[in-house]
Amino acid sequence: MTPTALLDSLGVLSGWTLGAHGVWLTDADLRILKSRGTGLAHNPSSNMKLASGVAPVVKILSLGIPMGLGTDGVAGSNNDHNMFEEMTLAAFLQKVSSGDAQALPAVRAFEMATIGGARALHMEKLIGSIEKSKRADMIVVSTAGAHATPMYNVYSQLVYALKGSDVTDVMVNGRAIVQDRKMLTLEAEPILAKAAEYREKVRKSLGMK
Repeated sequence: MTPTALLDSLGVLSGWTLGAHGVWLTDADLRILKSRGTGLAHNPSSNMKLASGVAPVVKILSLGIPMGLGTDGVAGSNNDHNMFEEMTLAAFLQKVSSGDAQALPAVRAFEMATIGGARALHMEKLIGSIEKSKRADMIVVSTAGAHATPMYNVYSQLVYALKGSDVTDVMVNGRAIVQDRKMLTLEAEPILAKAAEYREKVRKSLGMK
């Protein structure tokens, strides 16, 4: 049995399930995911770094299976949490693997990073877009940089030109957590110190000098 078929036989996919990667899915697997309403998280940076393969994103989306974007963490399978980079790579991977420059256009990649991800989580009624009755989750992106000029299409600019560093403000559920690129809810110094502490523990556990 494939991993998807096995999970389905165990009843795992009958609940609120988010599958990661979705690189090696058979047509039968896709039918199962579709019937169960299972969402998927596409992690292009991780898939490229680990040479895992290329997820058939265009095919998955064409079947109506909800798919969002992720980074897969920083413990070896990726090295950052840059969602702007994931948007770019998601689009580029589909283009180069299919030989079609129009595969997964910028607007679809942007959708995966927003409402598409919300659908994959079964949370589209709460998050994923700025609408009345939804949580006030939003970011402000600066277009003042030279790399942001000229702008012809806002989706192309967001996916292909702008970077995570262009985000100036972040609001989560109506609460401002970043303002003018400064964190309002966390202190960097103790967090970085704790990260260094964990690094030494990991190095020691792996026998690294």
